[in-house]
Amino acid sequence: MRALLLVLVACGTPPPTWSPDAGPCMPYTTPGSTDLMTPSISFKMQVMPVFLANCASLSCHGLASSPKGNLFLGAKATDAATVYAGLTKASAQLPSMPFVTASDPTSSYLMHKLDADQCMYETQCAGHNCLQSMPYDTSSLGVDTRDIVRRWIAQGALQN
Repeated sequence: MRALLLVLVACGTPPPTWSPDAGPCMPYTTPGSTDLMTPSISFKMQVMPVFLANCASLSCHGLASSPKGNLFLGAKATDAATVYAGLTKASAQLPSMPFVTASDPTSSYLMHKLDADQCMYETQCAGHNCLQSMPYDTSSLGVDTRDIVRRWIAQGALQN
């Protein structure tokens, strides 16, 4: 537990706030009025800028040699191919779920981390701890920003 707290402090964030004593963990539900198929989303032009602006600090997911959670999310726009390749693998925290499942945001661990509902998988996560929602060093991303990633996944998670 002490090592976990050191990692969280290194990323500039307090320890996780959800615990079983905090009440039920509720899944994020996309509002029924949200059309995930439009507008079309480009990985390079829209998703990568979200990662670069919010996830790619050198203390978290921006260091290719040793990114937190074993997920490199880029340090510059030219890292798009490497980032894309990493998104198709399983998460070390939740090995039963890939970071991204093409066409299925609800089966994409990345979306659960962004939506702050990864706590639904606590018993399945390594060490029974899915850790903090993302991004660590700021408050959660707004729904419009998260929906860029959600739409990209729903539209097939293309490398475009």
